[in-house]
Amino acid sequence: MANYQGNNGTVKIKSGSDTLTAVADVRSWSMTMTREVVENTAMGDSNRKYLKGLQVFSGTMEIVYTDSEDAVVNTSLNPDTDDTVQVEFYADAANTTTAKFVGDVIVTSFSVTNTYDGLMTATVEFQGTGAPTLTNWKF
Repeated sequence: MANYQGNNGTVKIKSGSDTLTAVADVRSWSMTMTREVVENTAMGDSNRKYLKGLQVFSGTMEIVYTDSEDAVVNTSLNPDTDDTVQVEFYADAANTTTAKFVGDVIVTSFSVTNTYDGLMTATVEFQGTGAPTLTNWKF
């Protein structure tokens, strides 16, 4: 069983017909998949009952802010863009056949943090749209 070190991960993105481009200086990324539930309890039931509902995914990415980032990345990460953005999260950048998550997202926020004793970072939040693809993930 393989273990993955976080420092080996990478993120690639593209917007519209742009080329898939690696995001420079990624510090971290997270992706959450959830399933909604629909309550179907009726009068006379003594316990609540639920049915499986729709799935949804969302996530965040923290990057070191740099003014030399690729133009494709700058366009893709702008919440004002009208395009959905394709993201690819890799567990190991050196081996892209390992665990990978791919999905279309809408960038919902972009916030920048700057402290006197650290690097300027940007946090990007996104909401998935449609079904994601998980490759080689073992739970």
